[in-house]
Amino acid sequence: MGIEVREATSKEMQKNIRIVKRMTNGMSFDENMGKVNWASVRRISGFGYKFMPKEKGVRFSKVMLGETRALLSEPKEITNPNIILYIHGGGFVSGSAASSKGYSSMLAKYSGCRVYAVDYSLSPENAFPAALNDCYEALINIKKMHPDSKITVTGESAGANLCLSLALKAKGTGMISCVIVHSPIIDFSGTLDRTQREIDDFTVKIGCLKPLNVIYVGEHDAKDPLISPMYGDYSGFPPTFITCDFKETLASDSECLYGKLQQAGIEAQMVVMKNTFHAFATIGTGTPETKQLLEDNIRFMNRVMG
Repeated sequence: MGIEVREATSKEMQKNIRIVKRMTNGMSFDENMGKVNWASVRRISGFGYKFMPKEKGVRFSKVMLGETRALLSEPKEITNPNIILYIHGGGFVSGSAASSKGYSSMLAKYSGCRVYAVDYSLSPENAFPAALNDCYEALINIKKMHPDSKITVTGESAGANLCLSLALKAKGTGMISCVIVHSPIIDFSGTLDRTQREIDDFTVKIGCLKPLNVIYVGEHDAKDPLISPMYGDYSGFPPTFITCDFKETLASDSECLYGKLQQAGIEAQMVVMKNTFHAFATIGTGTPETKQLLEDNIRFMNRVMG
């Protein structure tokens, strides 16, 4: 379906850029992330996320998907029998289902679907493959609970990496029907050259990849497709929608992923947005541009899943 380049011009987007800059307060994912006390950061950021806007009419409940904790978001009226499995971002070291209530509620309200947000194991306490195993366990249990429903997996940043790895791990099982990823990281091996384009990213610096290797990959082979989906076999992969910011550090990852899907003959749609930031899509209804993108994602999901 091709790559569409859009430009964000709204005052709402500019306001959100200022808010995100204040929230990160100079503490981006960079070469120093291996020295950060992430347990402390999670406590502070978790408190702040409680005040993020949520869609009215969406009910939240804590659930267990096997041994994996999750948060279920249900719209007032469930008009779509299919399921969305949402995997939050946060550099594999932060974030939670609770901190993602805002975006989960938007996915639920606008799609009419039940949305399960997974609380996967975080690094550095739990390196690969703990997070992926949690997501796979969640997927299996969702399918058991809703055997007649089709499942979309969606997520941003580290969560997008886990979405792709999960879909590769589950390929051939028929459990995943659609993939929607925002600003994914697809290579930990250092093979992908991200320096061939202009980068202006205040959240994810290219220097973060080396400590992230230590924190998340550990002693495992960085070329394992379930760590670096760039090395995956995309034949038979589900239809996929990709978004990224034009100048973000991981824009090259999105472009590479799109190319691999095209080579494999997989239906893929990609939106590249100018004047935004890494993982901007999770603003959801907060700006005209991201509201349109949310609606585009849901239309894509509904179409490919029938």
